[in-house]
Formats: sequence, C-alpha cells, structure tokens
Amino acid sequence: MDFDLNVALNDSRAYMCALESCPQPAASALPSILKPASGRLASPLASWPATYHDLPRELIERIGDYVPVQDVRNFSAVDRRTYHAMQSRRLVYRYWQRANQAVSLASVNQLLNEMDGTLADPAQHVEPLDALRQRLQALPEAEQGEAFKRLFAAAQRIPKDGVQIQKALLLHTLRDFHWSQRDELFDFAYAMAQRRAPEQDNIWTELADSLEFLLFGSAEFAKRYQALVARLASLRMSEQAELIPVLCRRMIHFGGSDDRLPGLYAVLREQALQLPPSHQGESVGMLASAIWALPHAERLAQYTQLRDVALSLPDEQLSIALRDLLEGLTDLPREHHAYELQLLEPALLRILPAQRAQAALGLLTYTYKLDDALVKWVWQQGLSLLNGAGEAALWDVLSKLRAKWLLSNLNDRQWNMVTGEITRFMETNQFSESARARIQDSALWLRSLPH
Repeated sequence: MDFDLNVALNDSRAYMCALESCPQPAASALPSILKPASGRLASPLASWPATYHDLPRELIERIGDYVPVQDVRNFSAVDRRTYHAMQSRRLVYRYWQRANQAVSLASVNQLLNEMDGTLADPAQHVEPLDALRQRLQALPEAEQGEAFKRLFAAAQRIPKDGVQIQKALLLHTLRDFHWSQRDELFDFAYAMAQRRAPEQDNIWTELADSLEFLLFGSAEFAKRYQALVARLASLRMSEQAELIPVLCRRMIHFGGSDDRLPGLYAVLREQALQLPPSHQGESVGMLASAIWALPHAERLAQYTQLRDVALSLPDEQLSIALRDLLEGLTDLPREHHAYELQLLEPALLRILPAQRAQAALGLLTYTYKLDDALVKWVWQQGLSLLNGAGEAALWDVLSKLRAKWLLSNLNDRQWNMVTGEITRFMETNQFSESARARIQDSALWLRSLPH
C-alpha cells in the first residue's frame, strides 16, 4: 500500500531525513543540466538553485536514484514535486517491499514477471532481486532450488550489478542448500557464466570458491575443478590472476594422495608464470603454499623456482607473494628452513607500508611448524614490520592468528618466546603502560581455542 500524501507532505522529520539521505554532488561530477552550454562551470550564484524546491524535476529524479531503497518513502515525502518525480523509484520500493515478504516460488515468479513488464531499466531490478536472494531460505525447501535458478537467470540480464548478485548467490547462498542440490545449482551457474561475453565481468573466481560447498574428494568435485582449470587459458589476464590462487586453495579438497594433483598443479604453475610480473604476486605465493600437493622429491625444486620468481617481482607484488611463501617453506625438509629464511630477510625491507600488516600475518601464521630457534627469529622479523603502527595493528594481527587457531598450536617453549618478543616489541615502540597491560593480560585468551 502507498502512504497518505497529505500527511507525508507535512512531515518535517521526513524532510530532514530525505535531505540527509541525498549524497552531496562532487564538483567534478555535476550533472550536465547544471553546466552552461560552453561546458565551463558558471558562477555558483548564477547557476546553483537557491533552495531544494527550485531544483528541476530531472535533477530530483537523479538524486532519488542515489537514495537507498529503504529511504525512498521518506524522500518521496519531501513535497508534492518530489513525490511525483520519484514515481519510478517508488515502484521499485514497492517491489522491494514485496520481495522482503516472499514466501513461495509462486510469489517469486509473480514478482519477477511483473518487474519484467514494468521496470524498463535493468538497473531498477537490482534491489528487489537482492532482497529475494536474502529471502530464499524462507521459501519451502522443495522450491528453493528453482527459485535460485530463476534469480540467477534474472541477474544475468542486468549489465553491471547483476554479476554481484550472482556472486552473492554462490558465496553466501549455495552453502545453505542440501548436498543433493549443490552440484545441480553449481552446474547451472557454470552454464550461465559461459554465456557471458569475454569482455564482461564474470563469476569464475566465485565458482572456484564455491567448490568448497561440494562433496570433497568426490568424482563430481574433481570434474568441476578440472573444468575450471581447463578454462584458465581462455580467460583474460586479470581473471587468471584472480582464479589461480583460489584453485590453489581448493586443491586441499582432493586429499593429499590424489594422483591428479601434480598434473593440475603443473597447469596452474604454467599459467601463473605466463602472467606479467604486475599480476603474479598472489598466484606465485599461493603456488608456493601448495607444494604439499607434489611428491616430496619435487617440492624443493618447485619452491626454489617460485621463491626466485617472487624475489624478482615489483615491490607491491613481492609483498603479496610473501604472505603465503612461508607456508610452502614449512613443507620443505627442516634442514632447508634456516637457509630459505635468510634469503627472505632482505625482501622484508621492500614490503610497502600499506602491506606490512598483511605480510606480518602471513609470516607469523606457520611459525609453529618451525624449530624453536627459528620461531624467535621469525617473530622478530614479523613484528618489526609493525614498527610504528601502534597497539591496534598489533592487536589485529594477534587476534587474526588466534581466529585461525594458530597461536594455540605453539608449544610452551615457543609460546614463551613469542610472548617475550611481543613484550620487547611493545617496549621498543614505547607502548603506554596501559596498552602493555592490555596485551599481556590477554595472553591466556590469545592462546585459547576460538569458539
């Protein structure tokens, strides 16, 4: 139902809410209707309306496009002109309301059919479609699969934002389905991805990520994984750079003894080494972290090749590669650990300031796999990356290590070394007494298992 216009037009609170909801236009992005014919900005006093009520209807409509859908009702209540200028936006709002109340496949189909008949601009479908996506679990279980397909196909017709809805369906919705439905829905999404033009944004990376929702080690899982690997060569460079690291992560779902892993690893490595250095960092680092997939006799040679590639990368890409390089190092025989760490030490000086926290997290993640003597050295190096960053940066890294169950993996000797290095770091960086106390008093919590 619509609201009472006479009441709404006298609602000053709605007026204020509407004005606060409107984004302030940047000078560089002023609509053309506010520019003189010459293309040069006129004097503000000559061209900018004195009040909101003097704005032309066309500009009010454009402002309304930026108002979040949940605020459309309040914005429409500013005055009579705004109410009429917001006619199409109010229609989107009503569809969005209905989407939030959908309870069956029939109601989903009816709403989508009506939208197809009345909303001429595909971008107007985005907010109701996303609301329907979030309502899928409210539908009867037997109807959810068909509703997923209908929404996925509807999003395909939206040029820009539709792919974001498809990504959300894969990453946040597919996992809620029963095992028996996931393979079918994955295949449906894969088929839709094949229909996109090569120059369009696509969902290959999200499809690879959603492999974790399929049955690990099954023939169906392997088939779909291999299909994504085979597609790599046909993708754009940027898509390859995004997809290779995810495929490396998903290798673990085969199981460590699968005979197919070395061949798949070889394909991923070949594609990664063909990328330009400006796109290689994450792929090289993740390939190094996945050398466990290779026979023991091959790991050292593959790791050293990837380490050399990483050290030759531009600083930005090196910083990215180093986040995962240490994981691969810990899969080498222990007698190689100290030497490989020494080779990485000069590279730590090249890590860019904005990337130091992430690099520190990657460096410290797998220290529990090292000999005790190396644990202390690696923590010294990792914490040194946080010099000058303050208490919040240190706490963020420690909390993330705890969330990954990594601090609890340290033995008692290692933990004592770690707490000693944390104390030294806080003294070097002149933390306040209260800041030191907060960190030290949290030692038991940091080492505990996350729930």
